[in-house]
Amino acid sequence: MVLKINNVILRSIYCCIVCCSLSKAAQADTFVIGVEDVSYYPYFDFSSGNTSFSKALFDQFAKDSGHQISYLPLPIKQFPKWLHQENIDFKFPDNVRWQAPNTPQKQKVHFSEGIVALTAGTLVLAKNQHKNEAFFRNIGTITGFYPTLWINQIEQGKVSIYEDASSKILVKHLVNGLVDGLDLDLAVAHDGLKKLGINEKLVINQNVATENYYYHLSTLRHPKVIKQFNQWLVKRRKFIDSLKAEFGILAVEPSKVAVL
Repeated sequence: MVLKINNVILRSIYCCIVCCSLSKAAQADTFVIGVEDVSYYPYFDFSSGNTSFSKALFDQFAKDSGHQISYLPLPIKQFPKWLHQENIDFKFPDNVRWQAPNTPQKQKVHFSEGIVALTAGTLVLAKNQHKNEAFFRNIGTITGFYPTLWINQIEQGKVSIYEDASSKILVKHLVNGLVDGLDLDLAVAHDGLKKLGINEKLVINQNVATENYYYHLSTLRHPKVIKQFNQWLVKRRKFIDSLKAEFGILAVEPSKVAVL
């Protein structure tokens, strides 16, 4: 009688172990994150396969959560359509301010909490930090990006855009006076200066428009994973801040107050 009871108990324990294992396996999924097919180091540089802040962040999230994550570089010009037309689970970076008004909205887009804060502004040489709007005739930007804070001046023909796929080249042009300002993040510009071996101070001009905003992770199909990711952001805050410091982002990250 004792032996039979023990067998029943053992079978019950075995079933519990199997069920728990299956439950964990069900929670560990494989996901594809659509990313920009451009180098914007230190924030992201997925096309080259090199590490970056974003890759280190999502790789660690995958490790902690048990998910399998891969990255699919996609063309920037199709950016608003990624979630609707590409076979991806998530999109990064994303922000509600980038949603095109004519993009199909058959499904709700779910956004994560802010991952990293940035400043949209105009980078200039330190000597030009007090120049007003009339000073600017041309703005350098990454190919495929658009300096939205200058949209009125561009439409009026007062300002022209110079595009290049290389942030390093854009920084070189600014230093050499070939462009008046850059629509480029300060951490990205600092990396360009470092690679060029140029000792020059670049700053954000405060006499023209600026706007603080966040990079978010977005999805149509996996709001539960977004919730899980949000919880992970809180739990791993110290790790994320150390990652930002490692990649030179923490020093230029704007205040979290009134960030979109």
